[in-house]
Amino acid sequence: MKLIIKSDTLYYLILPINLKSLTEEEIITKIKHIFLNYNHKYHLLEPGFYEVDVYHHNVVGTILKVEKIDTFDFSEEVDLRVLIKEKVKVYLNLIDETDFPEFKSKIDVDTLSLKEYLKLIEHSNIIIDTKKVLS
Repeated sequence: MKLIIKSDTLYYLILPINLKSLTEEEIITKIKHIFLNYNHKYHLLEPGFYEVDVYHHNVVGTILKVEKIDTFDFSEEVDLRVLIKEKVKVYLNLIDETDFPEFKSKIDVDTLSLKEYLKLIEHSNIIIDTKKVLS
């Protein structure tokens, strides 16, 4: 699992699991279970209401965009609204381009094989773009 923090109220979790073959209800149940267990262990979420967008990427796995919508002042509960989205663009931004001269500094993950992705991921920052999506 990889965590990318964008701001105080928005971050991304990348899970190396494939949920594509599950129904929408099964995905929502599984994401809530994974997320609440993760939160119980690491105390990442404060009490409140969160919207979780679920994206499937063939190479990366499952990407969760988590946005805090509201804070609960008088409750210790975490409430999740899980929405399944269609597509997402993922890029790798190489930290040191001299390590892999055959690649550009910003790499579209869709152009990589799984083997190349696994080789590059440790030497890159991940850029997740939910706005610029190709059909």
